[in-house]
Amino acid sequence: MLKTTLKVLAAAYIAYLALVVLVIIPAANFLAPRLVEQYLNRELQSDAILFNPFTLAAQVRGVRLLEPDGDEFLSLHSAVVDLSLESLVEKGLVLDAVAVQGLRVDVRRLADGNFNFSDMFPPDSGEEAPPAEDTGLPAITINKVDFEAERIDYTDEAREDVYSTYWEHLDLHVTDLTTVHDDEHDPYSIELSGEDGGLLRWTGDVSLPEQTSAGKLDISHLQLRPVWRFAKPWLNFELQRGEVHISGDYRLDWSAGFTAAISKGEFELKELSLVPQDPNALPDTGLQLGQLLISDIAVDTRQQRASIGGILLDGLAVDGWSEGPRASLADMLAPVSAAADPNQPALPDPNQPAAAATAASGSDTAWTANIASVRLQDGRIGWRSEYTEPALMQVQPLTANIENLNWPLGGNSPLQLALTVNGAASVSVDGALQLEPGSGDIDYSLSGLPLDWFNPNLPAPLHARITGGELGVEGKVTLADFLPTRIAMDGEISGFSGRIVDTEESLTSWDSVRWEQLAVDLPGQEVVLARLVIKDYRGRLHIAEDGTVNASNVWREQLSDTQAQAVIEDTSADSTPWRVQLPQILITGSELDFQDESLPIHFRTVIGDLNGEIAGIDSSPGASATIDLKGSVDGYAPVSLGGTAAPFAASPALDLELDFTGVDMATLTPYSGTYAGYAIERGLLTLNLHYSLENERLKGDNKVLIDQLRLGEKIDSDKALDLPLKLGLALLTDASGVIDLQVPVEGDVDSPEFDLSSVIVGAFVNLLTKAVTAPFNLLANLVGSEEDLQRMPFPVGSAEISPVTADRLAQLTEALQQRPQLTLVIKGRLNLAADRAKLREAALREQLLEAGLSGDDISDRSDAYLKAIDARYKALAAGEEELPNFRERYARVLEGIPIGDDTLLDLAQQRATATKAHVVNTLGLPADRAVIDQSSRLKPEEEMFSGVELDLDG
Repeated sequence: MLKTTLKVLAAAYIAYLALVVLVIIPAANFLAPRLVEQYLNRELQSDAILFNPFTLAAQVRGVRLLEPDGDEFLSLHSAVVDLSLESLVEKGLVLDAVAVQGLRVDVRRLADGNFNFSDMFPPDSGEEAPPAEDTGLPAITINKVDFEAERIDYTDEAREDVYSTYWEHLDLHVTDLTTVHDDEHDPYSIELSGEDGGLLRWTGDVSLPEQTSAGKLDISHLQLRPVWRFAKPWLNFELQRGEVHISGDYRLDWSAGFTAAISKGEFELKELSLVPQDPNALPDTGLQLGQLLISDIAVDTRQQRASIGGILLDGLAVDGWSEGPRASLADMLAPVSAAADPNQPALPDPNQPAAAATAASGSDTAWTANIASVRLQDGRIGWRSEYTEPALMQVQPLTANIENLNWPLGGNSPLQLALTVNGAASVSVDGALQLEPGSGDIDYSLSGLPLDWFNPNLPAPLHARITGGELGVEGKVTLADFLPTRIAMDGEISGFSGRIVDTEESLTSWDSVRWEQLAVDLPGQEVVLARLVIKDYRGRLHIAEDGTVNASNVWREQLSDTQAQAVIEDTSADSTPWRVQLPQILITGSELDFQDESLPIHFRTVIGDLNGEIAGIDSSPGASATIDLKGSVDGYAPVSLGGTAAPFAASPALDLELDFTGVDMATLTPYSGTYAGYAIERGLLTLNLHYSLENERLKGDNKVLIDQLRLGEKIDSDKALDLPLKLGLALLTDASGVIDLQVPVEGDVDSPEFDLSSVIVGAFVNLLTKAVTAPFNLLANLVGSEEDLQRMPFPVGSAEISPVTADRLAQLTEALQQRPQLTLVIKGRLNLAADRAKLREAALREQLLEAGLSGDDISDRSDAYLKAIDARYKALAAGEEELPNFRERYARVLEGIPIGDDTLLDLAQQRATATKAHVVNTLGLPADRAVIDQSSRLKPEEEMFSGVELDLDG
């Protein structure tokens, strides 16, 4: 019996071996390629498909899966599935090993948007699949899993610029993987190398029955440029370099909902460099970062808690510029708006419902978060804009730090900031914030800030520029609800200077203006400044002939009445007035350059050694400030300014008196020589200038006393007024050699108009000034005319005086007879194009008359006239294509008639001669008072009209 049993077992074993060797292995090698071709339409090649009948291991060697065009899609050195005999006694299927070695895959997205493996899957029928039954995990145990991929290539040919990348050395190792034993934790490890050397290491263990996993993830040296190449179509910037490191421990649990925990997490971004893809469109723009390190990351979704130990930004460098609303850095970082190309991957739309739902889903969660510190070190910003001079501002170094950031907001968060701009201005901030109420105290300081950097920000109506000065301040800001409530400040502006635009005239300067104990209460709308100290102030007060002051012209030259009213309405929009208190202004060692051109003789002097006090500035109703300033002119002549002022009253008011006593006028020769054209040999000047402002009306009672004035030699000056100064002074000087003038001044402060009727000499000077600048206007006023008496029109091509010109010449001659010292200068003028055309028409008419045509033929455009024109045209245009239009042929005939410059000059001369003959022979002007000034050659830039242009000589 035993022998028979052994024979049967031996026969069965031999039959089993024969079946495997002779049937199963050949069938597998034969059927596998055909089944792949039948179902996948692909060619499968393999070196061998084997089955070990002793170990129950199936193995495939040298596998290659080809694409329809013969390219290799997939290959592997070997794949093994080793069935364990433990399956006979253990629960479920047991495999000793599953292994894949030497896998290579070439994945391509084709130009039509499909993948090179899309044809291997059945097309979508459009029918919804029935829900699958939840049968749980299959009972399986794998003692060892080894997956080794040599390389996975990915190419996207559907993009305009073909994108490609690869991953290599993907190794996955898992031991004792089971869905059967609840107490088993299956260790695994994954390694993957990416393009440019990036490495992923993922180790841990997983329990499928418990549905948990824990481990450690480490990604190192991950280069970002391949990622950028993928996203390039959507980006305006080029990522030149950048490297990411990520590491951390994690634990996952999906047994009852999904929870995750991360600990010891770290994210590091190194050597980041972003520049525009088109540097010509966005020059001088870029972003570099030496290191971004986020350390000690911990997240627990079960407890809804997240924390970060620290965020460090090291070596941040930002370069860019702004022009109007455009900022180059924003343009560089903004995504490109992609065209609707179905072959291009689309950016996610944050406005889609899914995105909105996702964003909304976490809006009511009770998460808490903490960031221990955020620190910026060794930062730099280079920014060019139209808001500063110089346009480029270099902020370096730039450091900042804030600690203990919590969500929900709470706790005390210290913060610091320090920076230097262009190596000159330094800023520091140090304080702490209570984040929940948004309150705190912030200490700040600013030093060495050049004020002329901000000239481009001065208001357009302000006609002044800052030419020097530095600002330094320090103090404290108190916050509530993240808004300032109180500001305390001490500060100083040193070395300041400014001037009026488009002039060399200095407006003001000072050595130091220092303010002490400035306190601003924003909720209480109160400003208190304990003391303002002005040291070595140098100002310029210039009263012009019309009574306006240069300081007010700095604004009003460009601010119309409508604009001024709009500014007033805007500044008065808040009905609650501010309280302003400035108890004391001290002035030491200062000087004022004073000039008053509203007087008959322009006055200018420098008031030096100015010391004094302005006290009691207060915006309270009824408050009035007192002014008490004293100085000297050239160190010997006393000068004083005293009185009161109420600048904050509803209707500003002042009452000021400025006195100069015994000023030696000989010292004013540099000014009199510049502005009057004469030196002053001797003379004493005493001035009493009294000005008051009440109800928007400025009144002045100015007394001028000049004793024993003697003018010296004539001084050539291009700024001197061309006035009969000696005659005027002689009329004003009494028998004692004294000029005693009283000049009342009155006018509206917004548009001053002054009456100087009590000063005859003043009116005479004004009249002479107007006569010099607009003599023909003065002559017209003498005869009550509003005509232009300087330019007399003549008919085009003619030297005959028209009735209009004759009437103007009559008015002009009448005015000249009231001014017998004037000589009339006559210049003939031309409109070159119009006069030349008219002369050609006259010449053509003469030719036609000489040819036998009558005047009626010409005026009536008779057939004889038309034939004569056509005959001349044919003679001129022989060999040319005939013009179809008679008017064009007529114009061609006119062009053929030469009218030279001499003929035009003769016409101009005739006009000048006719004008002189008319004013002399007809109107009775003496012949020696009318002269002709005619050029011997044409000057096209002067020939603007047909007529004569007149000038005057004394």
